Amino acid sequence: MAIEPNNTVVRTAGIMTAPVDQEIVLLNMARNNYVSLDNIGRRIWELLEYPVSVANLCRQLGQEFEGTEQQITTDVLQFLTQLETDGLVHVAE
Repeated sequence: MAIEPNNTVVRTAGIMTAPVDQEIVLLNMARNNYVSLDNIGRRIWELLEYPVSVANLCRQLGQEFEGTEQQITTDVLQFLTQLETDGLVHVAE
């Protein structure tokens, strides 16, 4: 299922994390994979601690980082889709 702006997204439980400078490394033991996120990805990960709508997530990021609303929404949707593919986030019920 494609993630859309009206979806609510949250981290998958049980993901281990380790900060490395401005980045964060995520370790998913269930899938035996890891992902390194830059400072923007790290901020998104922080905001996904609790269920949040993609639209609200994009609004928050628009206040913290430069970019047009459309650019931020497009980039966030692509990023969340990749995290979902990696089993790191899911659409909340």
